[in-house]
Amino acid sequence: MIKLNGVFKYYSAGSVRTYVLRDLDVEIKEGEFVTIMGPSGSGKSTLLHILGMLDDPSDGEYYFLEQAVHKLGEKQRAELHKNYLGFVFQSYHLIDELTVYENLETPLLYKKIKGDERKSMVCDILDRFQIVGKKDLFPN
Repeated sequence: MIKLNGVFKYYSAGSVRTYVLRDLDVEIKEGEFVTIMGPSGSGKSTLLHILGMLDDPSDGEYYFLEQAVHKLGEKQRAELHKNYLGFVFQSYHLIDELTVYENLETPLLYKKIKGDERKSMVCDILDRFQIVGKKDLFPN
């Protein structure tokens, strides 16, 4: 399902390259649960950004559902991301101007889910996490 071959990520400053990931090979099969652990600065977030298609590797190959992500255009990657990936940021990245309900509903709008189904899905999540009473509050 997910496969990285020889992935590198580096940042250049003039002629100096600072490597964050070096020659990384990873294979994650469907249904597997994987934990990424390491000390601060070891490249965990960089790896997650690459896997989540929020960043590109500097070099190497990335396959997702047998598709060569490293060869896809931005629109094709965005479509894969929209249909198959979810990303919860460490700092949440909620939209301050939207209520809890609206923040939950926003990704469903992008997926063009019809109103009744969207409402049902949002209400299910609010109920599941026992935050129904907070649906009209703002994130802060």
